[in-house]
Amino acid sequence: MADLDTHYDLARQLFTEMRRAHEDGHWPVVVDAGFYAVFHGMEALNAVECRDSYSFADAVDILERMLAPRYLGEAFVKEYEYLFYFRRGALYGAHVPSAEQLARYVAVSERAYAHVTNVLEGQLADAAKGGARNA
Repeated sequence: MADLDTHYDLARQLFTEMRRAHEDGHWPVVVDAGFYAVFHGMEALNAVECRDSYSFADAVDILERMLAPRYLGEAFVKEYEYLFYFRRGALYGAHVPSAEQLARYVAVSERAYAHVTNVLEGQLADAAKGGARNA
């Protein structure tokens, strides 16, 4: 299991790479990096309370039962599901996403990443002040 800082650093690196790949026209990198930036942001948020690391097999369960009700909300869950299924269809399906589809994917990735990192920063600030992490 990686620690909070490792997940958070990885999320930032992947987010930067998603944007770079989008500018360069490398759509498979955009799709993978965008999804994993959000995923590792959730892993970092999960690690704030020292919970165990998770895999895709239980990510949705942890998201819906732990992270969404306490921190992220239902709108985030819908965006995460969109990213997950878009990635699966684009990388394993029989089509290449159009420029419009890819632009929408990037926009959703940016919103989801911004949301999870804003929540994470708030939790880290509370923890630094000695406040309750579960507030």
